[in-house]
Amino acid sequence: MRDRYRKHFEATGTSLELKGPSLQLRYLRLDDAPWILKLLRNPEVPRFFLWEPPCDLAEARQYVEGFQHEVYHQWAYHFAIVRGAPEERLGVANLYHIDRVAQEAEIGIWLGRAYWGQGVQREASHLLLEFGFRTLHLRRIVFHVAAENVRAQAAFRKLGATEEGCIQLFSRRQNRSVEHLVYGLDAANWRAGDPSA
Repeated sequence: MRDRYRKHFEATGTSLELKGPSLQLRYLRLDDAPWILKLLRNPEVPRFFLWEPPCDLAEARQYVEGFQHEVYHQWAYHFAIVRGAPEERLGVANLYHIDRVAQEAEIGIWLGRAYWGQGVQREASHLLLEFGFRTLHLRRIVFHVAAENVRAQAAFRKLGATEEGCIQLFSRRQNRSVEHLVYGLDAANWRAGDPSA
């Protein structure tokens, strides 16, 4: 089944690119699998993941194919974060758990360790927020952040998101529930804080 989606992407050239001042987001491709594997080998990168990162190239390809499957069905949007020519691949950005009825979605981003603290997360988040609010006409976007992940919490507050409470999410990696803070940003507040809106 997944081979069908891969062939669809290759045959149709299905593509969506979100361009910012210094980087762009484009759909993940199978040739991204080796660099995904490389970036995730640093144990600091997947430290707060709820899922096991791929441990070999076959699993990295399955990771990409799973995302392509979701994009094909418009259940989510999964992007490689890239910059420059030739492309330098920095990480992965996701707009997922899309609820068309409630007009809500969730953002998730991870970056290779070498790209932390360079403003990449902020620019990628702005591109996802603009796409979610302007193009998809979402009403609200949320971020679930591990209670121990203070760097991500600070980053989401800088985007204008406010803490709304906490939830327990099950971690397959740790085989237990892990406390996560819920941050939310609604379209009206985003537009009020966005000079280009």
